[in-house]
Amino acid sequence: MKLRDDDKKWFADEIARQLRAVVDSFQPHGWRRLVHLLRELGPLAASIGIVLTLLGITATAVYFAISESGKNSEFRGSTSEKLKNIDTRLAGIDTTLLALRAAQAANQPTDRKNIADARAILDAAKRSAIKLPINDVERSGKAFIDASSKEPAAWDAAQAFLDYRSILNAASMPTGQLTQASITHYTTDNLLNPGVGALKVLGTTDASNAAQLRHISGPDVNQGIATQPSFLIYDNATFLLDTMYLRRVIFRNSHIIYKGGPIVLQEVYFINCTFEIERHPVGQSLANAILSSAHSVTFKSG
Repeated sequence: MKLRDDDKKWFADEIARQLRAVVDSFQPHGWRRLVHLLRELGPLAASIGIVLTLLGITATAVYFAISESGKNSEFRGSTSEKLKNIDTRLAGIDTTLLALRAAQAANQPTDRKNIADARAILDAAKRSAIKLPINDVERSGKAFIDASSKEPAAWDAAQAFLDYRSILNAASMPTGQLTQASITHYTTDNLLNPGVGALKVLGTTDASNAAQLRHISGPDVNQGIATQPSFLIYDNATFLLDTMYLRRVIFRNSHIIYKGGPIVLQEVYFINCTFEIERHPVGQSLANAILSSAHSVTFKSG
């Protein structure tokens, strides 16, 4: 995936904007981090033509550092708030920087170094609880999915993007009171860690909109029950998707396995999950569906 000119301009403008905001709210305590970010941005910025912008901002920052250093006492009453504002703006720069690095790695997704870089970038985002823009995650992840047909190692990076994408889904999880299933019954033999993965119920609805958790070829054993769960939630599950019909099922903090068999997914949520999907055309299609999903995943194979 080649970085477009408008993407380059957006990144340059965004970085410049946030750096100017930091300068405007200058306090000496924040400069160690700013200098570090400028060093990080240097090589990357050169590749997309924003070096002159950064140099100009740096010169302005130095001027402020010199001219304002003798006036620290004037700011003591508002130091905490100023520092908080600076941290917020620097966090925005961190996010922009990581998104840019991910896009750069996705430019040549068959390159082994870029594959390793992409995984390292996503690990850094997880550790720092940085939320990269969903559209950037989707574009970069799909580049590695496509590249895996030529370079199998790219599939590791593709699955890392799936893992990270599921972290971003946390805010979209349906809410309500959790209970245990009582009247209704579900097929749980694809749960590979029974006793650890816990199945719970979220809300109730009529049968036409109710959750489904059964084999595609199996009967709906809850047929005829008027009120059924709106959602089923698996926590800490290791679950095999193959052969399953899943509707309105939420997997949270779970490990998801798919080997390429027939599946039907309707409004399935993956939240803070890890994926183990075999690399073949159907697996690639499922990976694309997970990356493309607004919140929940709808997908059918076989």
